[in-house]
Amino acid sequence: MLKLGTVMTRLQPRDEGDGIVARLKETADGLGQLVSDHVKLARIELVAEAKSYGRGVAVLAVAAIVLVLGYAFACTAAGLALATLVGAPLAFVFVAAPNLIAGVVGLVYALRKVQQTRILPESGMEAARSVSALGQAARSNALTAP
Repeated sequence: MLKLGTVMTRLQPRDEGDGIVARLKETADGLGQLVSDHVKLARIELVAEAKSYGRGVAVLAVAAIVLVLGYAFACTAAGLALATLVGAPLAFVFVAAPNLIAGVVGLVYALRKVQQTRILPESGMEAARSVSALGQAARSNALTAP
């Protein structure tokens, strides 16, 4: 027949140091796995975004080349047509000025848009969520510790 004292000693760790070391090791392993998962998520997200940006840039480049060629011919035609009224040099100034202004405005707009773009938003949110969860766990452990 087993006595209650014998059963209780078997259930408790023999040395509290072993339990703490095991918990620390488990926590370190968990943190290592968490960091590894965040790196994997960032890598997957970065590859997906790079492919998407690459396709978009290729289409944009082809469309821009076609547009620039057509636009150059249209501006030349407008300048030649206007040259019969005001002379060739002034006609080309009238055609060039609005194009230069529109180009500068478009460039400023594009630069602002690029600066506002967030890279890897999901990875950043996941990392922030993990840090928050770890902080809450640390606070609750600090409050329950003797």
